[in-house]
Amino acid sequence: MTKIIAKPAQTPPARSAGVEPLLTVQRAAELLGVHVWALRRAVKAGTIPAYAPFNGRKMVRLSEVEAVINASKIGGRNA
Repeated sequence: MTKIIAKPAQTPPARSAGVEPLLTVQRAAELLGVHVWALRRAVKAGTIPAYAPFNGRKMVRLSEVEAVINASKIGGRNA
C-alpha cells in the first residue's frame, strides 16, 4: 500500500521589513495601467531608475516609477 503524504503549501519568500520588491517593467506597467513601451523607453532614457540584478532583465521599483510620474504631473490636484 502506498502512503500519500500531503506537502505543506508553499509560502511566499519572506520580505525584509522596508525593502520593496523589484518588478519587471511589464508587471509595473500592468499595475500602473501604462503602456509597457512607454515605461521601457523611460527606463532606457534614464528617467526611471532600473536594476539588472542577475540575469540582465530590467527591474524597477513601483514607488520609483510612481515618483517619476507624479513629478512630471502638470496641473490638477494630488490624489
